[in-house]
Amino acid sequence: MLFALSEAQIKDYIAQNSENIEQLQGIPSKIYASSPPLLYMLYALDPAKISGVNFEWNDYERPYVKKEVQEQPVVGGFFGQGKIPNVEMLLRLNPELILVNASSRNTKKMSEVFGSIKKPMLYLSAVQLEDYLDGFEILGEVTGKQERAAQLINYARESLNLTAQIEEYIRKNNLQKVKIYYAQGGDGLATECEGSWHATLIERAGAQNVHKCSEDPNAKSFGRVKISFEQLVKYDPDIILIYEKELFDKIYGDPKWQLLSAVKNKKAYYIPREPFSWFDRPPSFMRFLGLKWLISLTYPEAFKFDMVKETREFYKLFLDLELTDEQIYKILGRGAE
Repeated sequence: MLFALSEAQIKDYIAQNSENIEQLQGIPSKIYASSPPLLYMLYALDPAKISGVNFEWNDYERPYVKKEVQEQPVVGGFFGQGKIPNVEMLLRLNPELILVNASSRNTKKMSEVFGSIKKPMLYLSAVQLEDYLDGFEILGEVTGKQERAAQLINYARESLNLTAQIEEYIRKNNLQKVKIYYAQGGDGLATECEGSWHATLIERAGAQNVHKCSEDPNAKSFGRVKISFEQLVKYDPDIILIYEKELFDKIYGDPKWQLLSAVKNKKAYYIPREPFSWFDRPPSFMRFLGLKWLISLTYPEAFKFDMVKETREFYKLFLDLELTDEQIYKILGRGAE
């Protein structure tokens, strides 16, 4: 991926990664994003252009999502478990542009859904963090929001640059990398492989994902690999990141989990998720803030982020929200640990 695209490169990308784009006259006012990562990308850039959403909003998301977006009809989308968009509803909405995951291009499912629609479609990637640098720039050009895109890209690039700083800090001080376990599921025994994009923030924060898998690409793509508690005890991670609130609420009171150093040392953390996860499932731009949050947990002696301040500034920039202190404390889980 490139980190800065020229106007010619943007035009070339659009020409090579689109269909029926010649039908698009000027800047589209109605855009349908066919997956949550692309919906979130569009939301950060220009929420007024959203035409249809992928799912019903959860109660914990609603306080942070613009009312006019919440009122958009649920069209569905491509996001696992065989889910596909409702074509009839999509035709009624009549968006001027459809955003599609680049990985879905030329797939049978995508062809079956969109093959007969003949609408302008643009393929974008929004999985790896670097995807957002080009993604925001390309989408900014298409939507006429180039200045807005540049602001988001600057933040994203600053966040990504932290990884090199951490690696240099570890090398200079001859440190062992912090060991992290990513706990999913109500029992906490589903996790992600080292190298999986689902857990990319662990490695980018200069830490080590304790769970290493075979080279099976499905394990790294779909994730939620099951392990035994005995295996987790052997790993004995320094930090546990928890996806489900159900597990976080019981982990410190469960004698079994007290066998782990991370729990004994009060270093099991619930991953912030309002309005979208800071870490994973689905991937989004929130991970640029999530990276700072995780770094503040892994190497606090060297990287002292004021996470209240960071959260306030990020939500203002990406989500156009003025958070109260109470909202920030709730998001960060202060007082819940």
